[in-house]
Amino acid sequence: MDEAKKKVAVIGGLNVDIGALAEGTLARGDSVAGKVRFSLGGVGWNIARNCALLGAETSFYSLLGRDEHAGAIRSESERYCVDIAGCRWEDTTNNRYVYVCDENGDVAAAVNDMRLCRRIDRAFAETCLPALEKCDAVVMEANLPAETISFLAERLTVPLVADGVSVGKCGRLKGTLNRLQILKANIQEARTLTGQDSPEDCIRALLAAGVKRVVVSIGPGGVICGEGDRIFPQPSVHTDVVDATGAGDSMTAALTVGLTVGLSFADCTALGVTAAGITVGHAGSVTSALSVLRPC
Repeated sequence: MDEAKKKVAVIGGLNVDIGALAEGTLARGDSVAGKVRFSLGGVGWNIARNCALLGAETSFYSLLGRDEHAGAIRSESERYCVDIAGCRWEDTTNNRYVYVCDENGDVAAAVNDMRLCRRIDRAFAETCLPALEKCDAVVMEANLPAETISFLAERLTVPLVADGVSVGKCGRLKGTLNRLQILKANIQEARTLTGQDSPEDCIRALLAAGVKRVVVSIGPGGVICGEGDRIFPQPSVHTDVVDATGAGDSMTAALTVGLTVGLSFADCTALGVTAAGITVGHAGSVTSALSVLRPC
């Protein structure tokens, strides 16, 4: 273990990604030529791998299945130097995520089967607490059950970072907003959490609810950020998009690692959009090219 490294823990989901990248215009009820690939993903697993690529000593906590992908999970954890000793293995299949990207690399449709995440309960979280408390930051993502998120927020004293994940799941964070050092959400998630419309109004509402720092993604334009009385934009880094699936996860990882090494919030967000720009320029939800950033 490198004692000089900052320690980050991620608790969340890992799933098998089945991705299709269209080479032409998608049409409902018809097929189009393209490429189909299998890989490991999931918001939590993506964030964990990205944190490790950015130089943090990273541990991952989840429920994993002893299926045909178990060997790949162990192999990938070694390759990315992500500690999975805190995971619990069960005799079941791993989560699945199926997505289709259009010819521009943007996700056009997706279906997730995250049944294992629903079983990351309070009892499992309680077994993780001693290790989590030794970290410089802990990332929670909204694939976790609301009860687990609330339990972790109540019991942990280390800085917490949260990712909204999706419109359908971000509401699970509502009861813990006042415990978050950083919340990263897209504009749709921010609207769901606040009932507001503009990014600025969403940020004001989230700050009023107790979040210390807020980052709201507005798509190709970058992000709008808020801390204290200050709201400011952080424009995106221009990149030819190959695959946009992992952009938000790399941003959350960069925000987290930047926080642990003491970067200003503005520098954290600049690191975040740079990480996202690198990620979308490569196929797959995580790219080893991210290691060039390494703030720690």
